[in-house]
Amino acid sequence: MDYIISPIVTEKTTLMMEKENKITFLVNRKATKEAIKNEVEARFNVKVTKVNMMIAKNGKKAIVTLAKDFSAEEVGGRMGIF
Repeated sequence: MDYIISPIVTEKTTLMMEKENKITFLVNRKATKEAIKNEVEARFNVKVTKVNMMIAKNGKKAIVTLAKDFSAEEVGGRMGIF
């Protein structure tokens, strides 16, 4: 099942991408941390070290931290963010 709906692009998430190597996604409400981790690793060929989840007014958000070997900016470029 596809749990990732779309990337979230704001000034704050862009700074997190540049400085902290994190990408933020809007995800399905039924998604779990493990499911998000597996989908991000499979879809973008990266290693995920941590997933934080939060429920907001517009849905569930997942903040995915990538391993040091991978660049969140490069993944964002592949998604068309930059």
